[in-house]
Amino acid sequence: MSPSALVLTPHSSGFAPLEVLFEMLGEQVYDAGARESRLEFLFAEGDPFTDLLFHAPGAQHLHALCSRFVVDLNRPRDQSGDNGVVKLTDFQRNPLYSEGFVLEDGAREQRLRRYWDPFHAEVDRLLENPEIRLLVDGHSMQAIGPAIGPDGGVPRPALCLMTGHDGAGNERVGEWGTVSSSQARELHALLEKYFGAWINASSPASKEIALNAPWSGDDTSLRYSDPKRSRPVPAFGLEFNRALYLEDPTGATPLENNILELNRMFRAFLVDALELF
Repeated sequence: MSPSALVLTPHSSGFAPLEVLFEMLGEQVYDAGARESRLEFLFAEGDPFTDLLFHAPGAQHLHALCSRFVVDLNRPRDQSGDNGVVKLTDFQRNPLYSEGFVLEDGAREQRLRRYWDPFHAEVDRLLENPEIRLLVDGHSMQAIGPAIGPDGGVPRPALCLMTGHDGAGNERVGEWGTVSSSQARELHALLEKYFGAWINASSPASKEIALNAPWSGDDTSLRYSDPKRSRPVPAFGLEFNRALYLEDPTGATPLENNILELNRMFRAFLVDALELF
């Protein structure tokens, strides 16, 4: 069996169970149009179509089964705050729930046990396979930084590679890189090799392929590459700008041919990326 990668898409789902929809919509949950509108919004506000973008035959895959607005699988289990593991607002700080709603500690814990715990238990189980040499955490990002982001109002790059280093691939004081510094720079070069020409020729977004900007790392890659783990696994996060593959980067209408081309490039990139590990 040849070395392989584990590819995660922790924000690809738009699903919310009825009890969460009821907390969000109140009595409107009985209106089919209101339910459909909210589910469409949750899908669009997540990372739409990332399961397609990051599909790679021969890799192991694990996709989210619930919306990031039910439980955010790419956050530490105990992270609180507006952009924590259980969010009460969207990324423009608009409330997700009915006026006066309070998420009690018991209900929060129940959500985490139902959605966060099984996902990460399965990641742990899959990583027991010694043939898994690399973890890829797949995301998409809005074209303009939202109000809740670190770069509100700022145009974002076409791609963002996250390795826990600075923008030159160097380690930060007191922190670990999810891959080595040399591997971070080599991965960045591979992204330029496989995506650069297509982005320059066709992208309505920024043409930059960024290293560790606007984020230096993602929580899932940091979690599973942690040197304190019994078997840390090299990992990185990758973000696609939604302007690359959606008609409107604030919505969820796909440009099917672009998704296909981006996925072809990702598959070729991943083959070479595995050779680094």
